[in-house]
Amino acid sequence: MYNYLMELAAHRQEIAQGLSALESAIERLGSALSHGSFPAQLENSTTERGAAQRGATRKICEAYSTIDYRVDDDVNESIVYLGVVGVNTDTIKKAEAVNTAKAKFKDLCAPLQGVRVRIPVKGGKSATKAIPLIRVLLRNIQRSDLNLLAAYRKIPILDAPPATVTYTRANTRSVYRKTVEEIAEMLNNFNSPAAAADRERLLNLERHVTHLALVKARYQNTRANILYTRLDPRGRGRIQISAELPLIYPTGRRTVPPKVYFPDDVPVIARPKRRPPPSQLQAEPFLRSLPVYRYIQ
Repeated sequence: MYNYLMELAAHRQEIAQGLSALESAIERLGSALSHGSFPAQLENSTTERGAAQRGATRKICEAYSTIDYRVDDDVNESIVYLGVVGVNTDTIKKAEAVNTAKAKFKDLCAPLQGVRVRIPVKGGKSATKAIPLIRVLLRNIQRSDLNLLAAYRKIPILDAPPATVTYTRANTRSVYRKTVEEIAEMLNNFNSPAAAADRERLLNLERHVTHLALVKARYQNTRANILYTRLDPRGRGRIQISAELPLIYPTGRRTVPPKVYFPDDVPVIARPKRRPPPSQLQAEPFLRSLPVYRYIQ
């Protein structure tokens, strides 16, 4: 018990320090943006000069600093902010420092996400419930409102000025190939009749079945298609990136703000429907307590 409590205390201190470093880096970036005069364009608020531009920059600062859940936010979701802002070299460095702090904070938290501990529950079907250890630690440092997805999410930083930025949205789902042992370990975090039955199903699997598919619910994936004004340092003229936060790009003396096409601005082109590729997964889930499917043999 003593070693366990000591370990929790050490984790708690690391998490608190990592979160403080992240928030300090975000604050420095916000200060640089708010004290500069940068061309900014935001969805539903495209701006050029003066007070309107400062308003867009302020909203972009809010997008970068919003890492806590708001009252009406859904758990395990983070708000998407579409926009672009051109900045100087010093501000680029501050944005890179934010991304470095985000990566370090994720390295601290992610291993604790898969470790579950049981806590007392009042008025529930069970006297206790299992929750990720990281949530326990965040509650312990009075940051239970922290949205980890938002805290992990990096700022998209372009390596060259863009000529055009075209946003697209698509509904996708993630499929993770897991070993049977990994699925069994995940089931150990659940204490329910369904989980017990699922553990029995795993034990009765044929020996040749070594992997199963963990399928996450469909989500809206936002991407930005970038056409550069010149080749970037890696020799690329165009790229596609995930873009759920406003893009930052470097400006120069003659940099012209890019043309930005937000999802509602992009015309829908009628294309013949393509037959989707055949699924590699069985139609019905294999387990009841986890969205796990068997592969078609």
